[in-house]
Amino acid sequence: MTPYNMAFACFTCQKSFKKSLGKAPPNKYPSQLTCPNCGEIAYNMGRHFKPPKKNDKKQWEKVRFLFDHGFRFQKIRVGNQYPDSVPYPETLEEARKFVIKYQAYSERKNEI
Repeated sequence: MTPYNMAFACFTCQKSFKKSLGKAPPNKYPSQLTCPNCGEIAYNMGRHFKPPKKNDKKQWEKVRFLFDHGFRFQKIRVGNQYPDSVPYPETLEEARKFVIKYQAYSERKNEI
């Protein structure tokens, strides 16, 4: 099993950092760590998370909205015949439609 660098995001200080999690099975990866910058909670956003710039409040709001609705920036592939993943939304308005359309892929699918 290949070790992964997972991205963790802190919504308090709006920073992200990567953490190597070794060869543990994915279900053993921590869902959160302590932010090394401010000491608050940093959430596991997965391998594919690309953080917005620290001062881009609109993008951080969108990221938080997606996170709160169970989207951790995992790849979403609709059906077996689609090798390409669904792109994540660019704006908060698109994110509102995204969480409804792809709720079956949310970690909180029963809560949306």
